[in-house]
Amino acid sequence: MKFKSTFTFLSILCYGLLVSATHLSERAIEPPVNNSLFESFVPLSESPKNVIRNYTFELRKVNLSPDNFTRQVWSVNGQYPGPLIRANIGDTLNITVINMLGDPTSIHYHGLEQRNTSWYDGALGATQCPIPSGVNFSYVFNLTQSGTYWYHSHFSAQYVDGLKGPIVIHDPNDPHKNESDFEYVMTVSDWYHTPTGDPGMLPRFRRKNYVGFDPLPDSGEISGVGHYNCTIPTCNPNKFATYSVQSGKRYRFRIINMSAMTHFRISIDQHPLTIIEVEGTPIKPVTVYSIPINIAQRYSVIVVANQSVGNYWIRANLSHCSLPTDNFTINNETPVFANDQITGILRYDGAPLTNPTSQPYPTNTSNCHDPDNSILKPLNPPSPAVPQGTNITRINLEIAVRYRQMSGNNIMFFGMINNSTYHPSLAYPSIQKVIDNSSFGSSDNAYTYNIFNEPIEILLNNTENRTHPFHMHGHTFWVVAQGEIGSYNQPLSSLKYDYDNPTLRDTLTVNELSLSVIRYYANNPGVWLIHCHIEWHIEIGMVAQLVELPDAFRSLAIPDNPSIRSVSQKIRIFGQLNENNFDDSDCWNDQGI
Repeated sequence: MKFKSTFTFLSILCYGLLVSATHLSERAIEPPVNNSLFESFVPLSESPKNVIRNYTFELRKVNLSPDNFTRQVWSVNGQYPGPLIRANIGDTLNITVINMLGDPTSIHYHGLEQRNTSWYDGALGATQCPIPSGVNFSYVFNLTQSGTYWYHSHFSAQYVDGLKGPIVIHDPNDPHKNESDFEYVMTVSDWYHTPTGDPGMLPRFRRKNYVGFDPLPDSGEISGVGHYNCTIPTCNPNKFATYSVQSGKRYRFRIINMSAMTHFRISIDQHPLTIIEVEGTPIKPVTVYSIPINIAQRYSVIVVANQSVGNYWIRANLSHCSLPTDNFTINNETPVFANDQITGILRYDGAPLTNPTSQPYPTNTSNCHDPDNSILKPLNPPSPAVPQGTNITRINLEIAVRYRQMSGNNIMFFGMINNSTYHPSLAYPSIQKVIDNSSFGSSDNAYTYNIFNEPIEILLNNTENRTHPFHMHGHTFWVVAQGEIGSYNQPLSSLKYDYDNPTLRDTLTVNELSLSVIRYYANNPGVWLIHCHIEWHIEIGMVAQLVELPDAFRSLAIPDNPSIRSVSQKIRIFGQLNENNFDDSDCWNDQGI
């Protein structure tokens, strides 16, 4: 590998921090349950210009029992889920990460486009090197969007172990601001009792000759609270995620799926849900009894407290279609199928402190599809249509999970895009390759386009008989077409396109054996990952890189920030990452991505 001897940008990104690493001391441990998720709030007051909102995230491993089973959790400020970030559109976020995990890490701000700040996207191997343990790193970027987002580690499978939290960006001009009196954040997630790191779940999943399916979770949670084996003495069967409401008031629930592999269906007994936001985009209100939500997706719904004073079940049903069991898994003894209805409580003020007796709406958990795009219509749609005769760049991505024959009659499990498995260069990120005008290798899975404002269409061809939630960094996109299930390589001429007012989002469920077409404009220079958000599939390489406007990216002013100045040779000082250990026959660098 070629290393630079000058102070290049590579620096963070490759450990500029190393030259100024500090000795860190423990802080007082905050309450392990993130109680702020059960506290209602109202939008922030409109910000004056040039507001900087500062957050400090101290990352460390602590013993917690979110579902009554105690295990080591990768925490933010001692909490799980991590603290809620709140700001206004136009503000600047300054997030200082203090890494005390004993492992490298990074933080990705899911759904935030990082316009002209690709180096703060937190995607290891693409936009930065890992932050070593014992080192501080600051992410500083402007907020150009509003809506519901989240943050999570983008190193190995750390977010599965707990390193994740919600983000709410308010807009004083939100067209739906008068439709609610208060707001809540609600997260849903699957949960594993075995940590992912060595010698845990991930190395076992990636070992040679493993031919099973993805590791199954042990339980599920609402806002970090779940139930597991309430026969043990320490279990509190009455511990539920509980949201308090006042009769007659309207509540905006910002719902986020932070799972590793599980699709959920959300409902509240006797309370319809009116969807008003999809991943940062205000939509025309539509009322449903339940809402399907795949990994990394977000919705805002209005819940009106117009029923009799009492207690009502909040239901987060795990969809079995996202938990394949046709073959064995590492942990097929998991009890998750016996506890697949995760519950919380909507409690009216004045109601007794008892469990609900309410009955559910009929729900359909037989598929893992998104709501029909015909009902998710942006309120003030920008048009995705292009003038007749305009050139459109189309990138075809065929997605699959395959076994590959290795040396010595071994086989291994690989995620693939166009029959290629992504191998990140953790010590030489792709944005540095762009700056150096270096070439990309085949395992970089890189696709380059260099015409400003050019319309780009990504064709996502799912060759598998299961859904894949695909997320794109750096953009929201229009879902302009979805083909028939069972016809994944469907001719484009047979598709029904929607250019009038298509769904706009950043995480799409690509249906089984089908084709989805997404469109956006090339207007955000940088390197952006596009990947399946089933964490196990990320870790086996179902990832591609979109190298957008490389000439424009090279002209951007890289910030003169102490956190991103160093020489790349110092990467190896801490001994936490050595690319010489990379062995293709092992599928992956042990650190993952």
